[in-house]
Amino acid sequence: MARTLSWPDKGIPEIIYGTAFKFENTAPLVEAALKVGFRAIDTAGAKGAYREAFVGEGIAAAIEAGVCTRDKLYIQTKFSPYKAGKDTSLYPYDTTSPITTQVDQSITSSLANLRTDYIDCLILHSIYPSMEDTMTAYRAMELLVPTKVHSLGLSNIDLISLQHIYSSCAIKPVTVQNRFTRDTELNPIYTPGLPTPLVPWDRDVRAYCCQMGIAYAPWGMLWGSLDDLDGEEKILEEFGKKVGLSREIVCFAALRRLAGWVSPLCGTSKEGRMRETLDGLERIKAWMKENDGNKTQWERFMDKFKGIVDFGKEVKRIEGAE
Repeated sequence: MARTLSWPDKGIPEIIYGTAFKFENTAPLVEAALKVGFRAIDTAGAKGAYREAFVGEGIAAAIEAGVCTRDKLYIQTKFSPYKAGKDTSLYPYDTTSPITTQVDQSITSSLANLRTDYIDCLILHSIYPSMEDTMTAYRAMELLVPTKVHSLGLSNIDLISLQHIYSSCAIKPVTVQNRFTRDTELNPIYTPGLPTPLVPWDRDVRAYCCQMGIAYAPWGMLWGSLDDLDGEEKILEEFGKKVGLSREIVCFAALRRLAGWVSPLCGTSKEGRMRETLDGLERIKAWMKENDGNKTQWERFMDKFKGIVDFGKEVKRIEGAE
């Protein structure tokens, strides 16, 4: 069953299907995600971790099958700045051309790959070493709004850079997509080159997003972070037992209810898990509405969760909590 989950006045869905590292399985997984009810898809034009053309293939198959229509989808892709030493063939533009030309070539490629005449949100995948180059790219992206692109966003960005862009730009970013982890140094067991927050759980960036009304899209929180989020009291696991759900789904539900607008990315490669996630999020909503006792248990759980991700401590058992 299709969900119409979105944050009021923003049009940004409450949960987004992420397509990174799906490679040759991208098309069938995107089609499956849409069939079970996801209505937001995240991708990127560069081929390092993404296969944008396969995303378009999966979307087209779902539309052709009558699963959804384009106007009911939220599609976001990224302009990925070239990084010195990388394989130039991974980028959908001439890496020797000016940045403004690169942006134009990238969006032209994305529109063709995704088989659409507009992108709901175009995200600057990462900032350049130079803020001048970063602003050049962002201003080139602004020129695409509102025709080829409906809104803009930022990704893998620190607080100071975010503040600078926000105060300098004409079209404000509606979303920030950052890695969500306690680690501020890259864990060697994960893919080399992944960004890390400067502050655990990206607290500084999240607080600014909340202040400015920017949707925050956390990614990577299930990569080795569940134990950290569970804390000593196993809060995710224990609450999951109350509602009959996995701690992963409980984590998604908790993230969505942090301060501000939070739209987590779900990148599962298992169709069953896709359905379980959407159904589970709705089950938690229904469970909380059943009675005041359930609502109180949820609030106590969220106090503990916020104690970990917002305040850097594990809140000890509250007197009278079950």
